[in-house]
Amino acid sequence: MSPRPALPHLVSGSTLETGFAAQAGRMAKAALHEIGPAGPGAEAAAMGFALALTASWNPPAIFWAGEEAAFSEEGAPYPVGLAQYGIDLSRLIVIRAKKREETLWAAEQGLAAPGAVVLCALGARGKALDLKASRRLLLFAERNRSRCLLLQPEAGPSAAWTRWRIASAESDGIDHELGAPAFRAELARSRAGPSGQTFLLDWNAHARALAERALAGDLSAATRDGSFEAVRARAGR
Repeated sequence: MSPRPALPHLVSGSTLETGFAAQAGRMAKAALHEIGPAGPGAEAAAMGFALALTASWNPPAIFWAGEEAAFSEEGAPYPVGLAQYGIDLSRLIVIRAKKREETLWAAEQGLAAPGAVVLCALGARGKALDLKASRRLLLFAERNRSRCLLLQPEAGPSAAWTRWRIASAESDGIDHELGAPAFRAELARSRAGPSGQTFLLDWNAHARALAERALAGDLSAATRDGSFEAVRARAGR
C-alpha cells in the first residue's frame, strides 16, 4: 500500500474537473471528510457510501469507531454483509464506545496508524462536532497520512475538506433482482473547489469502485426525496 499522496492544492472553479471520478481522486488525497444522511431514514445510505469509499481506497487498516448510540440507531456491523460489500475483514477493527468522548479518542488512536482509514460514526442524540473537535481529527490524520470519514447526522462548523449528504437511489438492477447499492450523493461543501454538484452512483463491490451513471448530469429533474422517475422517463428507461 503506497502512502497517501500530498494534500490537494486549492484550484479555481474554472479549471476544476467536476465529475465524480475527479472528486473521488481529490478526496483520496485529503485527510478528513464529513458524510451525513440527506434526510430522515438515510443514515444507512450515508454509512454505505462511507464504506464504499473505504473499500475503494483499499487501506492497510480500517478502524470503525462508533458511538454506541449510532450502532443502536443504525445497526451493528455484520461481517458477512461487509465482506460481500468489498470490505477486507482481516484489516477491520470495530470499536464500540459508550460516550462521544471515547469515540473521538478511539478515532484519534486509529488515525495514528499510517495509511489507515477511520470511520468515526456519531449518533443523532448529541450535537454536531464543533470546529475544534473536527480540527483535531484533521490534524491527527494529516500528521500520520491517514484518512478520517466523519459520519454525523447534523452539520456544524467543520475542518473537513468535503461534506456530503447521501440518500439511497433506485438500483440499476434488472426486474426482480436487488441490484447493486446505489446512492444519490450531494457535495454540500468543498474546501478545494465549487460545491453543490449531485451525483448518481452505483457501487461495484468486485471492482471496489463507485461508478457515476450517465444520467447524473441531468439530476436537476430528480426530486429531493431520492426519486428519479422523471429522469428515467426522459431517458426512456
